[in-house]
Formats: sequence, structure tokens, C-alpha cells
Amino acid sequence: MSKKANRDIELFIVDTLVSIQKIKEYTKIFSNAQDFQHSNLHWDATIRQLEIIGEALNNLLDDEKFNSLAPKYFRKIVNFRNTIVHGYFGIDEDEVWDIIISKLGILEIDINTIIQKDIDISDAINSEIFEYKKLNDSNIINYLTSLL
Repeated sequence: MSKKANRDIELFIVDTLVSIQKIKEYTKIFSNAQDFQHSNLHWDATIRQLEIIGEALNNLLDDEKFNSLAPKYFRKIVNFRNTIVHGYFGIDEDEVWDIIISKLGILEIDINTIIQKDIDISDAINSEIFEYKKLNDSNIINYLTSLL
């Protein structure tokens, strides 16, 4: 949510966690890839959040400390972001669905594991809570508050 200029890695971590939460919210009503893809609003919003996750991880992997703690598959997420940004007419709905169903939870666990290895994101969370209050987004505010 905050502007990129001079951003701390903690904000990129929070961006990733918020995007995961949003994807969960956007996709919880669907049971398969085809129904999901045919809901333009949910599909487009989810693709956007996947782009944000890839961009945030790209910035995080530039940080030496974070990169040393990150699993190698994080680079694949960045590559997938590049694929969806530059090939949006050829995105495979089954691949996106598989990511949502079987890989997003693993990413969330791995991000939380990295945080527990001496990265304090509380200031970043509070900063984002302030921003989401301006948007009156109680779901994300509650989620962020639960992370404190």
C-alpha cells in the first residue's frame, strides 16, 4: 500500500501477507478454476494480488538478509509474476488455481518463518493499518491487527 520509494523490507513483507489474505478472501467462494476464471472481478483482483506478491518478493530478494533466509522457490514466484504481467492473455486458470489452493499457504508459512528469524514487522504493520483505515477496510485492518 505504501509508496515504493525508500521502502523497508518489512513493508514488502506486509504487502505479501496482505496480498495472500486478499486472495483468500477473493477466492473463498469458488470450488474450481473455471468458475473462478469466469468471475472477471475476482479473477482480475486475484491476478493483481499475485503480481504484487511477485513484485514484493523481487524487492525482498534484493535484500541480502532476506535472500539468505528465503527458500529458492521465491524466485519462481517472481518469474510467475513476470509471466502474468507480460502474458495476461495466456494465463492458465488451472495453474493459477493450483497456486491458490496448494501453494499460497506454503508461502504464508515460509514468510512467517522468515519473520520469526529476527525481522520485526510491527512498525510496518502499524503503518499499513493507518493506510487501510483511510480506506475503511476492516477486513485487512483486522487481519493486520492479528499479526501484532
